[in-house]
Amino acid sequence: MAKKKGIPVSKILEVVQDVQSASARSDEQVKVEVLVGDGAHPEHVQALKKAFVPETAKASVLVWDLASRAQVAPDADTDLVVIAVGTQGREAAQVALRCVEEEDPVPCALVVPTALEAPHITEGAEQYIDIVAATESDAVMEKLAESISHSPERILLARSFPFCRKAVASALIQESALANAGVGAIAFIPNADLPVMLATQEKLALDLMNVYGKGISAQSAVDLAMVAGAGFAYRALARSVSKAVPGLGWALKSAIGFGGTVISGKGVEAHITGELPIDPSSISFTMPDFRHAKVEEDGKEEEPIIIPLLSQGAQTDSGDSGYIEIG
Repeated sequence: MAKKKGIPVSKILEVVQDVQSASARSDEQVKVEVLVGDGAHPEHVQALKKAFVPETAKASVLVWDLASRAQVAPDADTDLVVIAVGTQGREAAQVALRCVEEEDPVPCALVVPTALEAPHITEGAEQYIDIVAATESDAVMEKLAESISHSPERILLARSFPFCRKAVASALIQESALANAGVGAIAFIPNADLPVMLATQEKLALDLMNVYGKGISAQSAVDLAMVAGAGFAYRALARSVSKAVPGLGWALKSAIGFGGTVISGKGVEAHITGELPIDPSSISFTMPDFRHAKVEEDGKEEEPIIIPLLSQGAQTDSGDSGYIEIG
């Protein structure tokens, strides 16, 4: 009788290390520079005011007028630069280029009404510079959140700025699902895919907790246990279905690995945000298309920091957050 294989010790240790990393990440600082150009659209200014109000004391926001920073590189510890371009396209391009030229390039988002009004970006710099083209405040925030979801420090940014949490969570879930789909498709050794997929899903759960500002707690244990239990259930389903459809097992395992990771990720997210129970019809994802495949047979927190740094002579309304008032 074949001996049943359990989860390798190396994968258990990997999950433990992920827990420790998630705990350490929650103490890291994040810094955003917001630059507002002359003639910036009022809706853009309003969007940035709403978006960059930190929820944690681990975040700081520096607010500048664009002209004062055109010849200055971003601070070494800056994680994101956002520019409301206005009529200062040349200055915005200079700042964006300085972000890219840093030893560790700083992601930069240029907010403009339309793509036609975006400043010219030097070829090769596009991977660090996003054009956020929208007019209305809500649309700006939505596109900016999507931009942040691809940033290296997206988890820290989402933890401090709630407006981008959904977008970052969706990106993390999609990437983990694609990784597990690949594992399901290429695993040649029986049972070898399960520990790898479980480790990916557990890391995803920890990342989602950090995105939503949740520390390691009793709830974390519930979420991790839920992910592990779901992983074994998906594995059992994959075995049953692959036996029922000979010759297409790899494709079915890949599809179940993808879909199972999405459902587990959405479940953890719903538990964290208090949205349980989950309505299955609200969970949407794209399964790999196998329609053309041939089958042989059928405590009290500190206050966050917002530092307005305006050029000499810039005016703000009384009681304002330090953003330049347009018009």
